[in-house]
Amino acid sequence: MADPTASPSASPVSGRALPVAVIAAGALLAVTAFLPWAGIRADIVVIGSVSEHVRGVDDWSGVLALVSGAAATALGVAGVMRDLRLAALAALPGAVTVLVLLVFLSDPRGRAENVSIDLGGLVTVRPTIEYGWFAALAAALAVTVLGVAVLVRRP
Repeated sequence: MADPTASPSASPVSGRALPVAVIAAGALLAVTAFLPWAGIRADIVVIGSVSEHVRGVDDWSGVLALVSGAAATALGVAGVMRDLRLAALAALPGAVTVLVLLVFLSDPRGRAENVSIDLGGLVTVRPTIEYGWFAALAAALAVTVLGVAVLVRRP
């Protein structure tokens, strides 16, 4: 007769859920590099609003997000195929990407001040942060958290 107090062993499928989630988050991070991250919006009283967008891959930080997403995806695949701990290494490119995204937002070269113009309310030009940057930040945070979760997961 089986011991009812013994804990059931973890099935191999449930142990693979976190690395599969790392794969999905890494792939999403790679895709977000092609979305608009920043833009310039001009509000002109007579014409209305005009905007121009810049994709993530147009800047070095977007290229890094693309490479980090590919690396996290590859580490997730290695975690599914070989050792779960390999998927935990995906936390490194995820954390680096989070830091790089924050540097992108802080604009260390001061380009935003050179673009902002206000001419008495008739013409206003200002930089904007677009949805792709937020998606990249969410994906990078997800990769980081999932990588750490793989590491601290109890078998």
